[in-house]
Amino acid sequence: MISPADELQRVVVVGGSVAGARTCQALREAGFAGELVVIEPQLGDAYDRPPLSKAYLKGQTTRDGIRLIPGGWASVGAQVVPLAAVALNAKAQSVTVADGSEVGYDGLVIATGLSPKALTDTDGHAIGHVIGNIADADNLRHELASGGHVVVVGSGYVAAEAASVARELGLEVTVVHRRTHLLEGALGAAVGARISQMHTESGIELRGNSRISSIVRGARGAQLILDSGYELHADILIAGLGSSPNTEWLTGSGVRLDDGVLTDARCRVVGAPRVYALGDVARFYDVNSAQPRRACHWTNAADQATVVAHNLLSPKDPKGYREAPYFWTDQLGQKIQVVGHPDPKAHVDLLTLPGAVERHVAIYTHGDDNDCGAVATFGWPRGMVAARRLMPLDPSTEEMIVTLEDLAAGTRAAA
Repeated sequence: MISPADELQRVVVVGGSVAGARTCQALREAGFAGELVVIEPQLGDAYDRPPLSKAYLKGQTTRDGIRLIPGGWASVGAQVVPLAAVALNAKAQSVTVADGSEVGYDGLVIATGLSPKALTDTDGHAIGHVIGNIADADNLRHELASGGHVVVVGSGYVAAEAASVARELGLEVTVVHRRTHLLEGALGAAVGARISQMHTESGIELRGNSRISSIVRGARGAQLILDSGYELHADILIAGLGSSPNTEWLTGSGVRLDDGVLTDARCRVVGAPRVYALGDVARFYDVNSAQPRRACHWTNAADQATVVAHNLLSPKDPKGYREAPYFWTDQLGQKIQVVGHPDPKAHVDLLTLPGAVERHVAIYTHGDDNDCGAVATFGWPRGMVAARRLMPLDPSTEEMIVTLEDLAAGTRAAA
């Protein structure tokens, strides 16, 4: 723990999603008894974001069902300031909020996450739905209930998940994107092709290798013209174009910004003492690749929270963060899980493993040493458990394949 002379009296957390909520919990669990302040403009208790484009959008769960802290902010003794942070004075150790007041701190945690990118119409105004917070999801869920032709623009996770939900609700769905396959940028062409096939087989129309020339707002929805000249009407238009780190409020603060908040391997912010950043907004030094990177996945934020809490309370005995990448996406009734770093340019083996039930997996091989860099499983949680246990041992691709083949055949236990 820190010495009495340097003892933290107040920790301020800017951002109330998974990174901020888990940090508050981790601080209390580690014995922090001081003042805990959360600066978060959205009212209500912290909630989980990934379900917003999945189960919550489909109406399979409620806000209570995606609550991050069972007892709410009060259960961790957090005082919530329901305003946006607008500036940081690192020298004075204070954060300015939207009403002009200042919130001082002894330790600061930046967990402001991302903002989704929007489409614009021919007049330059934002148009269509994005899914960045629960209000966005509520608005889209309400409109999906009215029916109509859904057009999703984008090829990433949110786009693919939103298209899946709309199709499962029985709506006509078209996805317009610039790549050849869905999720090609994240998972590569081979896995992207398999996911695209899932979508087309469900009845979703995919218009890949397409760019939008214009969007004209209508009485309901919009008329889109593609670069090929093809026109389509969207009763419901959804943007899944990626997101940008919420760092505008840090301009001029001395904090180093480069596609996020730059931190070292201990989540300490470069350019500001006693300040940490984590989650989607943080571009941390990755000891695995020896370069800074952002990892926009739930497990990354949750794991970093433990490191940040420890380092705030024990700065003379800091821990480093070593990412153990794992994430998932739910599409068309199937959970696709990924462990490791799926290099889109890596060699990929798409395998169908025989057994009582056929299992489908993708194995990524990195480099010339036949190292297994990542594994993706399709609707096979038990296979992912085995892959996640083996990955820390730096297995070869052959070792991973044999392990999963034996498991699928029933000759190896998951434990």
